[in-house]
Amino acid sequence: MNDFVSSKAMITPGVAGSATTTITGTLVSMFGLPGAETALVFSLIFGFMVFADQSVGLLYKFLLYIISSMTIFSVAVGLNQSGIAIAKSNKAEVVIERSLAPVNDEDSNLSSFEPFFQEWF
Repeated sequence: MNDFVSSKAMITPGVAGSATTTITGTLVSMFGLPGAETALVFSLIFGFMVFADQSVGLLYKFLLYIISSMTIFSVAVGLNQSGIAIAKSNKAEVVIERSLAPVNDEDSNLSSFEPFFQEWF
């Protein structure tokens, strides 16, 4: 655990960036939150992990907090853009499960469907 929560560990921003993408993608697609701002907030929250490292001073921790938070945000944006590119290249059609009963306009799920990977900017 000491190696994972360390100012020198680079796996931490990668894992936190993928977690940020997952959380942000879910909140954007389910609740319509703004993607870039949501990703930035979660990046700043995950950036607080550098304060667990007791081997460095407070000023150094603050600098690492800024750098780690921006790295986490960059990883999250990059993963989202990769997901968008893959989804566009596959051109997969969305299949929504329906019953065999006649479809009413108010029962249609097509209008409320939002993809997981969306433009954040």
